[in-house]
Amino acid sequence: MTTTKHRNPTTIARIVVALVGVGCLLLTAQGAVQATGRGAALMSDREHDLPALQHQVDLETLWGQFVEQVPTGSRISLTPARANKDLWRQRLSELAVLRGCVVVEGAPRDYTVGVASVQRKRPTSAGVRLVVRKVD
Repeated sequence: MTTTKHRNPTTIARIVVALVGVGCLLLTAQGAVQATGRGAALMSDREHDLPALQHQVDLETLWGQFVEQVPTGSRISLTPARANKDLWRQRLSELAVLRGCVVVEGAPRDYTVGVASVQRKRPTSAGVRLVVRKVD
């Protein structure tokens, strides 16, 4: 006589949920590790990690332009960038929240906001600019 072991369905569900949770944790940790590495490189030697410095300059430039061009409390929709779509969509969403704006998908919006790449005038100058269009 052979015995078969039947697993409890709740145990299987718990294992699946735990694996999905660990997978999500690993995905989010990747960005945190990258940001920590860039921050440490900037703290130790500002010229050592040029891409990290350029990224920081780009973010500071976008923030300054966002504050100048988009009023607090506006409803905005995001226009996809040509390069690094996911990165700039995430960063623009963060800037909007910091400014007190609401990111919407669809018609009732005040502005469309996007990021355009520009030629850097020197290695440590901004390589992006904010594109803002008022919707009538």
